[in-house]
Amino acid sequence: MRTNRILALLIALILAMSICSPALADSGITVTATDANSTASTAYIRLSISNPGDLVTLTDIICTSGQVLGQTGTLLGQSSMSQIPGSATDWTLIVSFPVNKYIPGTVTEALKLTFGDEAIIKTASVDLNIPTQTAATSTNKSEIRISPYDRNGMYVPAPSGNYGQACQVRLPIMSEYGAISDITVTPVLSTSLDEFPFNIDNVDYTLSYPGYLGAGQVQEFQYNNLVLSKKVTAGVKKVDFTVSYFSSATQQYETSTLSVYVNVIKGSSEGTSTDSSASTPKVILDSYSISSEKVYAGETFDVTFVLRNTSSSESVQNIEVKISDTAEVGKLMPANGGSNTLYINKIGKGEVHQETISLQSAPDTDAKAYTLSLALSYEGAKNATAYTATETIVIPILQKIRIKVDDPVVYDEPYMGESCAMYVALYNMGKSSLYNCMVDVEGDGLAMEETYFGGTVTAGNTMRADFSVIPSVAGQIDGFIVITYEDVYGEQLEERLPLSLYVSDYADQPIEDAMMDFPIEVETHAGFPWGWGILGVVLLGAGAVVLIILRKKKRTKELEDV
Repeated sequence: MRTNRILALLIALILAMSICSPALADSGITVTATDANSTASTAYIRLSISNPGDLVTLTDIICTSGQVLGQTGTLLGQSSMSQIPGSATDWTLIVSFPVNKYIPGTVTEALKLTFGDEAIIKTASVDLNIPTQTAATSTNKSEIRISPYDRNGMYVPAPSGNYGQACQVRLPIMSEYGAISDITVTPVLSTSLDEFPFNIDNVDYTLSYPGYLGAGQVQEFQYNNLVLSKKVTAGVKKVDFTVSYFSSATQQYETSTLSVYVNVIKGSSEGTSTDSSASTPKVILDSYSISSEKVYAGETFDVTFVLRNTSSSESVQNIEVKISDTAEVGKLMPANGGSNTLYINKIGKGEVHQETISLQSAPDTDAKAYTLSLALSYEGAKNATAYTATETIVIPILQKIRIKVDDPVVYDEPYMGESCAMYVALYNMGKSSLYNCMVDVEGDGLAMEETYFGGTVTAGNTMRADFSVIPSVAGQIDGFIVITYEDVYGEQLEERLPLSLYVSDYADQPIEDAMMDFPIEVETHAGFPWGWGILGVVLLGAGAVVLIILRKKKRTKELEDV
C-alpha cells in the first residue's frame, strides 16, 4: 500500500509539470523619460524602452496620463509601428499629449505604459516646462534656425568656391522650440549676383522633408550642383532661403527666411558689383583645431582658430572676439583664470589671423558635443564702420570610463564536452554610459555556447552576466574572460579576466556516476504516440527507484531482527 501511495504521488507530480506552461513575465522591461518639451497646448515626451526578453515582442502600446496632460497620448515617428522586438535596448518612443490643465512653469507628470493583452504595466515620470500663453503663441519668434553643426555633431563650414565652379550649399535646419513636420526649402532667386551668385539652370529648386523633427533635432538639406556665375565678383554673398513647415505649436503652416553666406574666393572682373566701397568686409572662421584628440571632462585643452578677412578691397581693424559657451553656462570656460575676450589690431585684405585659447571643461560635463560661440565685432579700415558677426566651434567632450569587474564565479565542476555555468559582474562607476557590452572567452579548449550581450550599462549601474563555457579538452586550462564595450563615440575597449579551470574527463568518473549520466534513448516510429512512451519510461524509472529504496529498508530491518 505504501508503495502504491508513493507511485501515485510521483505520477501526480509528473502530470502537473507536463501541463504547466511558463507565463509571459515582465522580463526586466524598463521605461525612462529621456527628454520633454512643451508649448502652451501640446507636450512632446521622448521615452527610452528596453525589452531584454529574447522572444517576447511588445505590441499594442498605450501611453496614458491624467494629471496636467490628456488621458491618452499619441505615438509619433518610429513608435507608430506600435511594437518593440525582443532584445531591443534604448528603443525610442515619442508621445504627444494635449495640455489640458494650463499651469505655466515646471510640473511633474506621471505616465503609465501598457503593453498589449499581457497587461504589462510600467510607469515613468517626467518634468515639463510649460511656457506662458504669450510665449507659445507669439509669431515674432521663429521655431527654426540654421544649426552650426550637422546631426552627427560635425561642424558645417560656409559654402565657398571660385567663379564658374560648382559649389555645395548645406542647410542644417534645427527645430529650436517645438515639433515641426512637412518641411520645404526654396532659395530666393534673383537676377542680382550679390543676392543669388549662382547660375539659374532649373525651374524649381525646392527640397522637401515630409517627416517629423523634434525640438533640438537637425535635418540637413543639400544643394550639390549650384554653379557660381562666371560674372560674380569676389566676396561674401548673402543668399536667402524660404522655409515652410507645419508647426505643432500653432497647428498651421509657418514660413521663415533663413540666410546662408557664400564666400566667393576668386571672382570675375566682369561682375556687375563694381563699387567696392559699398561692399561689406566680412570676417569669418576659416578653420580650427583642438590640441588633444580626446578631450575629457575637467581637463585643460587648447583651441587654435583662424579668422579670414574675405574682403579683397578693405582691411578690418579693432577686432574684438568674445568667447562663450552657447548652450550650458559653466561647462566650458577659460583655463587658469584667463580672459574670454581677445583683441586683434588688424587683418589685411584677404588675409588670415591665427589665435590660440586655453579652455577647461567642468568635471561634471556630460559626454557630448558642445558649441563655443565666437562673437566678433570689428571696424572697416576705410570709414571705421562698425560690423558684427558670430561663428561657432564644436568641442566634443568625453567622460573618463571607470569600471570595476569582479572575479569570475564558476558554478559547476568542469567536465570535458559539458556546459559549465559561470558568472561575472561589471560595475559602471563613471559618469557616462557603456554601449554594446559583450562577454566572451579566449583560450585553447574553451568556447562559449553563445556570446553574452549585455547591451547598454548606464552610469552607476551593473551588468550581471550569467553564461556557459564548454571545455573541449581535459586537464588544466588557462584562458581569459573578455568583456568588450564602446564609449559614446563608438571606440571599442575591453577588460580581460584570467580564467583557470581543471577539466575532468568522464573516463575518470566512478561507474555509478557514469551510469547516472548515460542518456536514455527512446526509439520513435511514425504514428506512434511517443509522448506517452517517454512518460511511461519516466514512470518505470521512478517506480524502480522506489522499489530499490523499499528493498533496502526491508533488508535493513531483516538484518536488525537477526
